Amino acid sequence: MLKIGGVVLISMSEAVKQFGISDETLRRAIRRKQLQAIRVSGRTFFKPKDIERWKERFYHEFRAAAVRARWERHRKRRKRAKAKGSEASGGDNEPQKDAE
Repeated sequence: MLKIGGVVLISMSEAVKQFGISDETLRRAIRRKQLQAIRVSGRTFFKPKDIERWKERFYHEFRAAAVRARWERHRKRRKRAKAKGSEASGGDNEPQKDAE
């Protein structure tokens, strides 16, 4: 937490913990000019009220949950495909010998 002239600011990591929104989502909101941030010595700070307003206006929990679920299914499929691929090759990296 940082206090400048009576204004309380929270850091990116504090915002992530306090509001349950990923840092990448907050960065994306900054890039899209949806959320105002203040940079001090290479660190990003927010007014808590700004994040609350942004969350009410732009952040949709059900959408975020759907995206997380979709990525989780994607990761599981990739993991299964990778495991299946290593089983098909015998699981070892030795070259196969020709049968005589």
